[in-house]
Amino acid sequence: MARLRVRADAAAPASAGVKAPGKVVCIGEALFDLIADQKGVPREKVRSWKPYAGGAPCNVAVACARLGLEVAFVTALGADKQGDELLEVCRERGVNVDGVQRLVGHPTRDVYVTRDEDGDREFAGFGLPGIGSEYADAHIDPDRLPLDKITHGSVVVTGTLGLSYPTTALALRTAVKAARGVGATVLIDVNWRPVFWEDQAAAKRVIMEYLQSADVIKLSDADLEALMGISLALALINPGAVAERFPNARGILITAGQEGASYSFRSPTKAEHSGVVPAFDVGVTDTTGAGDAFTAGFIFKMLQAGGLDAISANPRLLKEAVVFASAAGASTCTRAGAIESQPTLELVEDLFNTSLKWYNFW
Repeated sequence: MARLRVRADAAAPASAGVKAPGKVVCIGEALFDLIADQKGVPREKVRSWKPYAGGAPCNVAVACARLGLEVAFVTALGADKQGDELLEVCRERGVNVDGVQRLVGHPTRDVYVTRDEDGDREFAGFGLPGIGSEYADAHIDPDRLPLDKITHGSVVVTGTLGLSYPTTALALRTAVKAARGVGATVLIDVNWRPVFWEDQAAAKRVIMEYLQSADVIKLSDADLEALMGISLALALINPGAVAERFPNARGILITAGQEGASYSFRSPTKAEHSGVVPAFDVGVTDTTGAGDAFTAGFIFKMLQAGGLDAISANPRLLKEAVVFASAAGASTCTRAGAIESQPTLELVEDLFNTSLKWYNFW
């Protein structure tokens, strides 16, 4: 698929562009990614690691804030130094953390991440043994959720890793039910990580059931292959085939790294709008957090358009939103770390604007 070589600079100032109204609430894990300094070697042969703040829902929250959205983040962190550091990272980037729970006796999660020669990441396990049930984010208390924030959100975002842990799974389902009860858009960002599950067959059933409660579902090509056995080729050529598996969802977003992204949305009048967009070709340093930036970029454009009904009814705006989301993801790849690399609105807009020279928005 055609790609465009562009330069992405890290030190871009904040944008004065059009802001997107609406509030975003992200719920799920925050952690430290311990990323291998050496590429192309397994965990046991890595000589040194560098810690980066991360966790998909946390990444999305920070990415939304960097784009200028009002965003709150809900999680559970250990009563430890790592938890303090993650809170500070979020606060410094404009994320509301009033709903974060602090737990004594449960540490903040750390995850080891190896990288191949191209910079693509692979999760290599936790600092604690097993599936990480002792970490704080496995124990988000549903009775302590900030339901006032959740029910006043325009978009509520969750991942799927927390479904592995009963307490957090209940918290996620409680939040989604509350959001749907007030008409907020529920976006579920799938994260298939076998290291989080003891029984992978059961995991797939749990995740697929949970996705039936989403308005918008974002998946990677790896998620599709693992959960549904759907090939990347089919997902790019016919994203509607993926959407058919989720009759309750209004939209599906599929990311595939250098192969681009595809989408399939259903408007309020049941009209279907699908398409595929090419990837931006940038110098890749680290792909960690790119999918989360994509999610945030789409949320930004969706809210800017007036919400899910508005964007799903306008095929041009929908395509522009996916290209903008792709620009956000590509910008992230040029720097290391899931949170440190999240771009400003101006940087994403600059990269997006290059597409106007070569992409047909009809």
